Amino acid sequence: MRRLVLAACSTAFVGASAFGCGDGSGAGADTDTDTDSDSDSDTDADSDSDSDSDSDSDSDSDAGADAGADGGADTDTEIAPCPAEMSLAGTACVDRWEAHLVDWSPYDVPDDGFAASIEGVVPQGYISGDVAAAACEAAGKRLCTLDEWLRACQGPDGWTWPYGDAYVDGACNDTYPGTHPVVDYFGTSDGVWDSEHMNDPGINQQEDTVDETGANPGCVTAEGIFDMHGNLHEWIGDPDGTFKGGFYADASINGPGCTYTTTAHTTTYHDYSTGFRCCADPAF
Repeated sequence: MRRLVLAACSTAFVGASAFGCGDGSGAGADTDTDTDSDSDSDTDADSDSDSDSDSDSDSDSDAGADAGADGGADTDTEIAPCPAEMSLAGTACVDRWEAHLVDWSPYDVPDDGFAASIEGVVPQGYISGDVAAAACEAAGKRLCTLDEWLRACQGPDGWTWPYGDAYVDGACNDTYPGTHPVVDYFGTSDGVWDSEHMNDPGINQQEDTVDETGANPGCVTAEGIFDMHGNLHEWIGDPDGTFKGGFYADASINGPGCTYTTTAHTTTYHDYSTGFRCCADPAF
């Protein structure tokens, strides 16, 4: 098969000031003077010592406070519940963009792969439910369950479409302008509805077919997940074989918006219209 691309706590050092005291010496009349001098010296030494002690204590206290503050900041650091390419929707992390396969052409039929979700690439079509599941697993993720997929598409308010309850023409890639992408590519409707023809890499390379991920800014959920309606069908984790959301040439026959559901195929099925995205458990 041909493959193509794709603080920490600061350490406070406080040095105690060193100082010395001279020994007094002398006799007779000098004794009082020496005594006074010694007394003054002792007093100065005590004063210096007290001052240094207070200074050291204050510095140590400040250092401790700084260390405590830094330590508190480290303690309060929160771990994001989902990787950067995913959004939390209900109780699941969901890919923000339809998945592509690393090192595979999005126009080939893949037999393995590593799922990735980024903006600005053509998502993987021509993929079976089995390969989609394996690609998500290779990336440390999984296909979404039906409930997870619906929650992500409908958002917290249970909308019919990803963007709301009223249909918006042109918001999503769901209005293919031709007759049918297969018919338009082959120039006929006769003898083209078999697996060989419907997996031809040229179908999705026609104009007005698959859009790059994130190309439809109006087709986004309340939680920042793109193209859950239209563009490509999306396999979910149903062993009987289900894909959701519709695709660029039909996003209404099997239900409006997020309710669109196809159950006519097993998980081994693939054609130009089948894509996927992954889910994962959040980090809490």
